[in-house]
Amino acid sequence: MDISRAMRIKLSQELPKYSKFFEGIRRAPSRGYRLNAIQTKLALKNALRYVPPKLHEKLAPEFMEELINRGRIYAYRYRPEGNIKAKPVDEYKGNILEAKALQVMIDNNLDFDVALYPYELVTYGESGQVFQNWMQYRLVKMYLEQMTENQTLIIASGHPVGLYPTIKTAPRVISTNGLMVGMFDNPDDFAIAAAIGVANYGQMTAGGWMYIGPQGIVHGTYITLLNAGRIYLGIPQDEDLKGILYLSSGLGGMSGAQAKAVEIAGGIGIIAEVDESRIITRYEQGWVSKISDNLDEIFEWVKEAKNNKLPLSIAYDGNVVDLWRYVVEKGINVDFASDQTSCHAVYEGGYTPYQVSFKEGRKLIKTDIKTFKQLIDESLKEQFRLIKL
Repeated sequence: MDISRAMRIKLSQELPKYSKFFEGIRRAPSRGYRLNAIQTKLALKNALRYVPPKLHEKLAPEFMEELINRGRIYAYRYRPEGNIKAKPVDEYKGNILEAKALQVMIDNNLDFDVALYPYELVTYGESGQVFQNWMQYRLVKMYLEQMTENQTLIIASGHPVGLYPTIKTAPRVISTNGLMVGMFDNPDDFAIAAAIGVANYGQMTAGGWMYIGPQGIVHGTYITLLNAGRIYLGIPQDEDLKGILYLSSGLGGMSGAQAKAVEIAGGIGIIAEVDESRIITRYEQGWVSKISDNLDEIFEWVKEAKNNKLPLSIAYDGNVVDLWRYVVEKGINVDFASDQTSCHAVYEGGYTPYQVSFKEGRKLIKTDIKTFKQLIDESLKEQFRLIKL
């Protein structure tokens, strides 16, 4: 077993061609440039460590531009051309099946039809990344191609630490993400660590390379909704949620299961979503039955479904605060509710305040983050106020 060869895996001495961006593919908002001079220098060093020294002069300005404009160094130049799709396992290079299968899983997480922001390696949850940058993607693939049945690849926030000698029954990959401890265990310090290039928020199945979309959580969401009805609404054990109105928000990778789950449970669900592209995706995939930006129309559908005791899921193309305000003003009874916006990344695009549109909010993140945060705080307070009425 030649461990030394595997440990010397490096990117090519040749600079890859800069691949073009496809129109119509969702892009992550700027994460904001917040580093001081020392931190900026460290961020560049951490990115440049992946590439041969002779390429540093060419790549340093590119990486700096990404850091300023995107808030992260993604190394777009190292992204493969076109859509990345999971291929049949036998089409991947590798010495063992497990290593090939892991490559299938990685590529599936980055597919245009699967990932939330494919170019920024975000699979779901607004900020859940497979890797921090495309250099890590390429290097991990190279390590997996070299892996044997007696080796384990160690990954730290997307960074391939190396292949280590283990045994056949040991894990082939041990991966950690976003290990922030002690005084640094807070959102601000994590944002700095992520920008510097030493921390990755992998969510559960993005950095874990095993994302399967809403289907992975629809069963649990269905059970949760059904049991909420039984516990809080007195629904008998042998009945479902017929005639029950559920109100929530979010039609992303995980929240997208809500609409289908409430339909399976026999209820009526209105799910607010500010990003029209996510609504279209869920509708085309069959995860939601109707779409409208007209609340009068939506509640006519609700009235009809209630009268006929029929299950129905509706995507409201608008802000959940506006939905709650309508419900309160019209005196409409909501049986139970939830919220599945990405509030773990509330100031980074996971929540859009009602005062601005989705696109306007994206612009504010980059141009006036202070105002954006103020609007979010106001919007969240208003949302809670309306819910309590």
